[in-house]
Amino acid sequence: MLQEFVGLMSPKTKSLKALYSLIRKHGPIRINELVELSGFKHSTCSRLVEELVQAGLIYDSGFGEAKVGRKPAFYVIKPDSHFLIGVEISSLFIVVLLLDLNLQVLDEVNFKMDFGSSPQSTLNLIGDYIDSMLQQHQLKQYQLLGIGVGVIGSIHRDSGTVFFKDHLSMGWDQLNIIEALEKRFPTVVLLDHGANLAALGEYRSKYWSETENLVYTSSGVGIRSGIILQGQVVGSKLDMDESFGHITVDVHGRKCSCGAYGCLEAYSSLPAVKEEVIRQLKRGKPSSLQEIFLQTDDIQFHHILDALKQGDFLCSDVVRDAAYYYGIGLTNLIQLLRPDIVIIGGGLGGNVDFYEMALATVQERTKQYKNLQVKIIRASSGYNAVAVGAGCMVFDYFLEEK
Repeated sequence: MLQEFVGLMSPKTKSLKALYSLIRKHGPIRINELVELSGFKHSTCSRLVEELVQAGLIYDSGFGEAKVGRKPAFYVIKPDSHFLIGVEISSLFIVVLLLDLNLQVLDEVNFKMDFGSSPQSTLNLIGDYIDSMLQQHQLKQYQLLGIGVGVIGSIHRDSGTVFFKDHLSMGWDQLNIIEALEKRFPTVVLLDHGANLAALGEYRSKYWSETENLVYTSSGVGIRSGIILQGQVVGSKLDMDESFGHITVDVHGRKCSCGAYGCLEAYSSLPAVKEEVIRQLKRGKPSSLQEIFLQTDDIQFHHILDALKQGDFLCSDVVRDAAYYYGIGLTNLIQLLRPDIVIIGGGLGGNVDFYEMALATVQERTKQYKNLQVKIIRASSGYNAVAVGAGCMVFDYFLEEK
């Protein structure tokens, strides 16, 4: 039935969609609360809820207890009525997730991006993994609600192509990702920026009932942000996800890849950290990396992240410096947008030392603003944040007001 919530709908289907959306957001929820939120008469609401139950879309969770008499029903969506596929394509790796409607990960595959592979062969491999997941979990095609894809690059929305500026082989700007996946899977395929989707996934999974204003930031190969204001993703169609990485944190600072000086990305991204680690090694600073590499130019991002996990002092010092500048950037963002929640994620942002230094910097630079109340939190989805959000985008597509 969820597929019927898109396109031309009868008044009854619109009412069913409205109730289902309320149960998704507020469940476990009682009939009386649904009546209040929906504005429907009690009899109408009860009848529609029963129809959703019979369709296998919702069920009584048994949550709560009755003070007197019969125990009331508390309704929630049935998470296994349909399933979602979430995909992330970045310059370092690819993630493919099978999700239920509660955005719980049921199966996952992640693998490093093969720079020598063509875009078509990469999409073929993604498709093979999707097929394998559907077969392994014995899912029928009609149970797959859709495929969401999050990318780290500029999206040409008219053509469905993507331009990756970092580390990817040529040809992605010639391949329509949506069309290629739709040819293989007869289902909805949607595409958006990774940072927007990471923000959406975190918001829907944990903070939907808590706030309408949230910012997700990511430090990895690049620095990106996704912004939720009044419950909606901001700037989704404007390629604004990279703008956070190019705010100025030092007017007399390092030259950025964009040509400007002092951008956050020149200090707090993985390429910036790698460049600084190599520079310090060449100056004779000790590091465990010297025991592994004779040539410093052979050091890659994942080697630095591995050294961080092992407590390498040089890498830790460089990362703390990067996090200090990240905290300055976050402070600017917080003062401008006044979000209730800021989330730090990404390959570098997920590091504990990075997070703690960024948090301390924000706290120090905002301590004079007594009324500023903002939570700064590490991403809960880890490396899966974008792919979880990609699946969420598909679910939202069927429930958004058209």
